[in-house]
Amino acid sequence: MAGRKKTEITIETDQVLVIRRRRSSRAWCRECGSDVDMVGLADVGMLTGISGHALQDHAEGCGWHVFESGNGTALICLPSLLKSK
Repeated sequence: MAGRKKTEITIETDQVLVIRRRRSSRAWCRECGSDVDMVGLADVGMLTGISGHALQDHAEGCGWHVFESGNGTALICLPSLLKSK
């Protein structure tokens, strides 16, 4: 009796995330202790598919480093965002 032959196929995928420099700004992240790129909540919403108040709640739950800019806009530390993905 011949044994059954098993073929296993493994597919690896990578995700590439491109954030244009004009949509981010450099600022000091107190939690990272370094100068990092910061992106606005609207841009993060486009990346994650989450919007509005749910996005702010999600930011706190994921451990994103959230800061308020001088004009009152919420900014997210990009390294903390990428670590949570």
